[in-house]
Order: sequence, then structure tokens, then C-alpha cells
Amino acid sequence: MGFFMFAIILVALGGVLRVVATSSPDPGKARLLSYGLMLGGVLLVLMNTVVVIEVGEVGVKRFLGRIDTNPLHQGVHIVNPLASIDRMSIREQSFPADGGIEEIEAQTSEQLNVNLEIAILFSIDADIATDLYQRIGTEQQIKSQIVLNAVRNGVRDAVATKSINEIFSPDRREVANDMKQEIQAKAGDRIQVIEVFVRDVQAPLLVREAIEEKLQREQQVAAERFQTEIIQERALQKMEEAKGIAEAQLIITEGLTPEYLTFFYIEQLTAMPEGSVIYVPTEGGVPLLRTLNRPGGG
Repeated sequence: MGFFMFAIILVALGGVLRVVATSSPDPGKARLLSYGLMLGGVLLVLMNTVVVIEVGEVGVKRFLGRIDTNPLHQGVHIVNPLASIDRMSIREQSFPADGGIEEIEAQTSEQLNVNLEIAILFSIDADIATDLYQRIGTEQQIKSQIVLNAVRNGVRDAVATKSINEIFSPDRREVANDMKQEIQAKAGDRIQVIEVFVRDVQAPLLVREAIEEKLQREQQVAAERFQTEIIQERALQKMEEAKGIAEAQLIITEGLTPEYLTFFYIEQLTAMPEGSVIYVPTEGGVPLLRTLNRPGGG
């Protein structure tokens, strides 16, 4: 609207200059200047009637305190030159902007305070942009009044249902999903929550020390369990080895029959050198000494 008023002033100046041109020292130059001023004013008026809404934007048209309920989507539009156009982004936006984080203090189900660093992705629906403008205001006002409050309250409500162990779980996806649902519930249909990012979680010092001590105990128990498994494995190996020896001895014992021993005795006699002294068992138990002589010997 500022350009339009400036254009009216230019046209008015041109008209005044055109009237007084006849009494000026150089009427031709004065008329030419008046025509230029009026033409410039007309061009500004025409330019003010053409509005270009860029890709990823939606325009809200307002005139004399009234808002047009039809949003201006991307493209070229002819509008009342006296109307004002407010633009809103309908792209995915991060909150806080420019990669920032929102630090929030919340209580878990055990009434323990934790500090969280949260960021979200959200978008504004183009079809309800005019309604949002009517109820809340500009895009910046929507962020400060709706997005900020929804994030803070939604995160606190989600954390209040979680234990400290769930908050510090390596997989925080479930916690982030619960936060997303709570934030969306607080925001209603005014924005669309796309994603919630839990950047960092800090617990009180005593809680951190307790968690670290618990992790150390778990690591120690795991190491002791590993050592126990090694000892058990070695014991099983010893048992299997003893079992194998016992089975081998049983097989040998069962195989030592009188017939086999007699055969083995005779076989050993044939392998002994000439002149060897041997003991010959008798039924009375008194051994007899014999000298082994080979056939044909002296």
C-alpha cells in the first residue's frame, strides 16, 4: 500500500506541474516533467496490482482491516492495489530456526528432572493460512505462540510418562514418537509436526553417577560370566577326555582274553633272540626257567 500512496502523490504532482507549466519560464520542459511524473505514478499503480507468490509460499490478502478467506497460492495474481499481502512459508521448517535447539527441563515418572535438547520439523497448511492469520497473526507470531508452547508442553507431557531408564535408552525413537504425538495434540490442526529430534539428554549428577555405576556392574558381571563359561568349557573338555580314556581302557580290558594272551605270548617268543631266559608259568604257580635255543643251534 505504501507504493500505491507514493504513486498517487506522483500523479498529483504531475497534475499540479501540468497546470502551472503555462506560467513557467520553460513551459515545454515543465509539461514533459509533469507527464513523466504522472506516467511513473501510473506504472507504480499497475505494479502494485500484480503480486507474485514464490514457490513454497502462500499469500494472505488484507484490506481495510478485513482478510480475504481465499489464500494466494504460488504464481501471479492481480489484486487490489490498496491491499496488503502477507506471505507465509509452507515448506518444512525447523524449530528453532537455523539448526538451533530448544532446551527444556522436564520430570520423569520418578519425579527426576532431566534437561533435553529438542528440535522439530513442522509445516503450515496453505489451505488454512488465512484462518491462522485471522486467529493468531503472522508466521513469526505462529512460531512464538503456537509452535514454542506446543513443543514445551508436549515434551514435558511425554517425558512425564517415561522412566529414567526409558529416557536414557540407546533407542530413543519411541520417546521421540511420543513427543511428536503430544506436540501435535497441543498444536492441533494449526501446524503439522513432521519429525522430532532428541539431540541430548542430561540427568542430575547423582542420577548420572548411578547410571555409570550400573553400567560398570553390568560390564563386570558380563566379564565374570565369560570367565565362568570358559571354565565350564574346559571342565567339559576334561570330562570328555576322561570318558574317552575310560572307554579305551574298557575296550582293551575286554579284548585281553586267555586265548589272546597265549597267542601274544607265543608271538613274543618267536621275536626273542637266541639264549634268552624266560619264565614258564606252571599250574602250581612255581615258575620254571628255560633257555631259549633256536633249532640248529650249537
